[in-house]
Amino acid sequence: MLTAASSRSPVPIVNVKMTNGLLLRSFFERDPDAVARDLIGVDLVIHTEVHEVRARIVETEAYGASDDPASHAFRGSTPRCAVMFGPAGFLYVYRSYGIHWCMNVVTGQEGTASAVLLRAAAIVPSAGEAARADTHSPNLRGPGNLTRGLGITGADNGTDCCEEPTARVSFREVHGHVGTDRIGRSQRIGISRGQERLSRYFLEGHPAVSLNRSRST
Repeated sequence: MLTAASSRSPVPIVNVKMTNGLLLRSFFERDPDAVARDLIGVDLVIHTEVHEVRARIVETEAYGASDDPASHAFRGSTPRCAVMFGPAGFLYVYRSYGIHWCMNVVTGQEGTASAVLLRAAAIVPSAGEAARADTHSPNLRGPGNLTRGLGITGADNGTDCCEEPTARVSFREVHGHVGTDRIGRSQRIGISRGQERLSRYFLEGHPAVSLNRSRST
């Protein structure tokens, strides 16, 4: 549960969804911590020419701009992170240490350059498969496994996730969305700067989550 306070308090979702559950650009035009928290329990939908894949998001991390030394935008715009300075709701995909792709979604107002890293998700069975609980669904644990399992690469950098109905990648709210009492919060993982920020959010107890405990220090 949320056990640690932060000066960057998330705000409730207000008027940010279409009736079909698609998250509108207004959802992403908010503080990255608010978006990171509210993406827990949301379905990430990947559209291909032949099928649709859904993965329920269970772990995220928020990254700011000039106020966040761990952010790629900390020192200003570069060719690598230019998409972060554009409108919210676009994917920012980069290769980490030359090994695997990391998928982020841009947040805040244009020019602010904040984003949310998608760290883990669980594949949602299609309608033709037997119903399974989230804890038994195939898990995509860690940013590299997430992009690998969903086929996300650098070619998806700059994808508009709010373009309906043709978006290759979109975000859709699930009926019975996860309550805040099930969302943990802690410091971010695997970074050397900005470690004090409580900007990692996760579905408590889910096996795909990297670290299943809230912490303040």
